[in-house]
Amino acid sequence: MRVARIALVSAVSVVMVTSCASGSPTVDGSATTVEPTTTSSSSTSSSIVAPITGDIIVSFPDPASVAAWNNVDDSVMGGVSASTTEWSDGALVFSGRLSTDNNGGFASILGPVDRTIGERSAGATSLAINAVGDGRTYLLQLRAGTSGNDRWISRFTPQLLGDELLSPVVLPISSFEPVDRFLRPTNTSQTLDPATIIQIGVYVLDGQVGEFQLALRSISAVR
Repeated sequence: MRVARIALVSAVSVVMVTSCASGSPTVDGSATTVEPTTTSSSSTSSSIVAPITGDIIVSFPDPASVAAWNNVDDSVMGGVSASTTEWSDGALVFSGRLSTDNNGGFASILGPVDRTIGERSAGATSLAINAVGDGRTYLLQLRAGTSGNDRWISRFTPQLLGDELLSPVVLPISSFEPVDRFLRPTNTSQTLDPATIIQIGVYVLDGQVGEFQLALRSISAVR
């Protein structure tokens, strides 16, 4: 597992080179350039046809930046799925085993509340995710609003380790759907305002049982 983890993180470094050809990402979230790529989500698919300038809203420059993220698995409701999170070479590595036993079926990581995320995301039309995956589709959850109780989700499938050319996954803001705390769709005509995002989480679920691993280096707001 350790060898695979190192390889994943190295591949994510390639993603950063691909996505920042006209700029360099910085810890403070300064502007960078995301190259054209194809959007992946369960409900929306489109192509970005020109480079987009954006701001980094999540990155992992050191172990402390990962320590602030918490694992929340289905064990809180009697399930047996389990996940861990660690830092490796500038990436958050989210890994573990997903099981549907005991009516379970999810594992997740939740970042800290950070109201500057919304400030840096204001006016964004998409979010670009620099990550390397294992073939699974993951779910990005955004908590928004004054209290953070508004939840929005969109699914994404990172490219696999070994792909000839790695590029970020771009999720349009319009692909995010409102849900309740159990990730069930809610009846609302509202659309997500990226300026109100205060917290970010990542889930693996949808019956994708077995060992999983995701190496996440950054998320950027693109305009």
